[in-house]
Amino acid sequence: MAYDSILERRKQGFTPSELKTWLTGSLKELNEFKREHPAEFQERRALAERLGIIGPSLYKTPAPNTPYKPPTKTYTTAELAARGRFSEAEIRAFFNSKESNDVFTSDRNLYELKRESAVSYGLFEPRETPYVPTKPPAPEWTMRISDDLARESNLPIGTVVNSEQLAQLCELKVDRARQAQETAAAKVAADRAVELERLTAAQRLEQAARDRQQADADRLAALLVPLQTPPAEDPGLATARAIAQERAKVAEVVKA
Repeated sequence: MAYDSILERRKQGFTPSELKTWLTGSLKELNEFKREHPAEFQERRALAERLGIIGPSLYKTPAPNTPYKPPTKTYTTAELAARGRFSEAEIRAFFNSKESNDVFTSDRNLYELKRESAVSYGLFEPRETPYVPTKPPAPEWTMRISDDLARESNLPIGTVVNSEQLAQLCELKVDRARQAQETAAAKVAADRAVELERLTAAQRLEQAARDRQQADADRLAALLVPLQTPPAEDPGLATARAIAQERAKVAEVVKA
């Protein structure tokens, strides 16, 4: 809803000139009214600002006077972990003794953990470069090989090997198995070739025998068929044909 100055003046019960006279009048009376009727004073002042009688106040309401409380210290996750490992008394006793030098030499990681606790208790400043814990070398992996592998590899029962040695023994085992398989396959192939040659030779003998039997059967069949003797030619015809042949030969000689 838009601001209606006429309606606002009717609500307040005074004119802008009266409001200006009141605000610019006796300062003592104005302060007393402000102290006794703070809400009403603020309403009249706000109205005067909206009507342009006075400008906005340069002074804001002062903040309430609360007693000073020191800020509560907060801890990071690392500081909480450091405090949880060792108490302040333990840390002070540690760094005030020769033990700290011994631990620095023998177990640097433990020394740095205690120093982190000391930093959380305010005994030292944090390191500019964070300490990176060193990892101890992992123990070499070993295992006891099976009795079967030991016998195959000509090793004593209970032999312990590392990962590289185990891989070498298994590689040799696989190679032996491959060679045995190739030898067995070669023997099977040789046996098959010998058997095939034997069967082929026997088959050739059987086929030759069958061929001879067939030839004998064919000759026997030919012998069993009666001979077909052509009829004898007439002697006169035969003589005439012979004479014709002779004459043809003589004619060819004369012609030549």
